[in-house]
Amino acid sequence: MSIVELAYVERGVPGGVPLLLLHGLSDRPATWDTFISGLDRHTFALAARGHDRSPRAAEYNVDLMAADVVAFIKERGFDQVDLVGHSMGGATAIRIAREHPALVRRMVLEEAPAPPRRPPAVHVDSFPEPDEPVDFDWRVVDPIRRGLRAPDPEWWDRLPAITATTLVLSGGETGLIPPALLAEVAEIIPDAKFAIIDVGHCIHDDAPEAFASVAGPFLDSDAN
Repeated sequence: MSIVELAYVERGVPGGVPLLLLHGLSDRPATWDTFISGLDRHTFALAARGHDRSPRAAEYNVDLMAADVVAFIKERGFDQVDLVGHSMGGATAIRIAREHPALVRRMVLEEAPAPPRRPPAVHVDSFPEPDEPVDFDWRVVDPIRRGLRAPDPEWWDRLPAITATTLVLSGGETGLIPPALLAEVAEIIPDAKFAIIDVGHCIHDDAPEAFASVAGPFLDSDAN
């Protein structure tokens, strides 16, 4: 497995449990600036492989993205972290918390996709590459979108392996993920709660105050 050294933006004074923030597909670390500005935490907003200043890679999938983040954590000698993940970043956070349960203390999953339990796969049309330049590798789009929609019964079977205290956030009926599906995820994760902020898929962007009022206190519990 080829690990990518991730670009990141670090803020806050070291100490306590570090907070890592994982953006969604085609996004960048700056998406978390408003949320981070209201925290008194040591934070790292990471750029996923193929995004922003992180290197472009030969291959893209959520397992590789999770491995990149785990390598980032271990390289810095962190015994435990908190995670916030939006969409693709939420899928990455789930992989990390599932495969390395002792590594994750608390986790916020914002509109994190859940795959179908059984075939058929959800059809995913390819997006044509835009004429204007983008600040991420366009080759990441199709494999991530298809991978997140591929049937994966093991994904559901492994959710009980997550020991992190988890907050599952839905953007409501206008979000990309059905609220009932996210509520089911929260029911299966042993120590999880579910909340709806009815603004659509990008809660932290479209309702930053509401997002902070829910996610901030949840993450601050016993963080220092």
